[in-house]
Amino acid sequence: MSILPAAKAGADLPGLPRNPPIFSEMTVLMQGALQAEDRGSPKGNVASIERSDEPQSGQRPNPTPTRTTLKFDESGHLVKSINEDSLAVSTTTLVWQENKLQKQETVHHRNDARFADWTDWSQWTYDKNRRLSEIRSGRDKAATMDLVDFRYDTKDRLLGYEVLAQVVVEISYMGNQVITSEFNKYDRRKTYEQIQAIDDKGRVIDLRVSDMTGGKLTLWYHAAFKYDDKDRVIEQQTDPFKLGSGDDYSPLPGKLTIDYDDEKQTGEQRFYDTDGKLQLHTKFGYDRDGALTKLRVVDSSGKEVAGGETFVDAQYESTTRTGSVEWEVIYDDHGNWTERRRWFTPADGSPKLMTRLIRQSITYR
Repeated sequence: MSILPAAKAGADLPGLPRNPPIFSEMTVLMQGALQAEDRGSPKGNVASIERSDEPQSGQRPNPTPTRTTLKFDESGHLVKSINEDSLAVSTTTLVWQENKLQKQETVHHRNDARFADWTDWSQWTYDKNRRLSEIRSGRDKAATMDLVDFRYDTKDRLLGYEVLAQVVVEISYMGNQVITSEFNKYDRRKTYEQIQAIDDKGRVIDLRVSDMTGGKLTLWYHAAFKYDDKDRVIEQQTDPFKLGSGDDYSPLPGKLTIDYDDEKQTGEQRFYDTDGKLQLHTKFGYDRDGALTKLRVVDSSGKEVAGGETFVDAQYESTTRTGSVEWEVIYDDHGNWTERRRWFTPADGSPKLMTRLIRQSITYR
């Protein structure tokens, strides 16, 4: 497996096109749970946000209440985040200068003192042209990830960098293609390659990923994408390939199509296997920010299939009930959500139950 995704997870690398969200086995699992999504930046001149996530009776899993505090500077940058529950608290501090992130530190503290406090940190360094030159991260005094020797061409396009003093990443540009390759620093053996084809809006329309298999660089998967005028993926076509261990986030072989109705804030999703057979058909709803608020599986006759929810009683006995889940979202005058309520409606006609309640109080400047 490539080191590149791990490296990218710690930094938004300059200039490189972002791959669109990929429909995968993990996507199906996450959609099925219909958990809360918080997309986009807060609207308006926000100074701080206080957020609580409160467990409801019979909820599974039944977590302890959690609270999050977010603080922003006058430019809208997040400068502090505090996440706490009955077991632990973590405090993240971010330092910005001229709209560029310089440093991030997260201090972790266990209330039960089972572990000593520890600090995760990352530092970003820029050259005289304000281009990224180094990213270093670690835990306490030990470094765990170093990205150094960032190189650029005369158009300020990223040409490559070095990872952990072991891997060299090189980036080349050929017409509408961006080719990212990884090499072992010492024997110059290529271990990973990603080829992105970009349209005139900078969107990835074709993606080829190759990785080491049996000691040889081999095509892992090839996927193509189509978008609507809001830059949302409306089609993902993936060539046949053998899904293996660790491929949960790889695109599923076959064809995905998505239709949106923005007036009704609803849509439909269909996934066909490589033989063209319909494998999954869902109808969904979404909020103002595009986060899912409901998802229903549709069978071959066009009928919606009832899902299920597991509840735990006071004796920790679990019961699965048939029914459907939907999020209710409440907004303030600025267009920011203030409550997200997750409701379970039983199929037997009994009253619906709130299974999760997330509140946020926003202070504006």
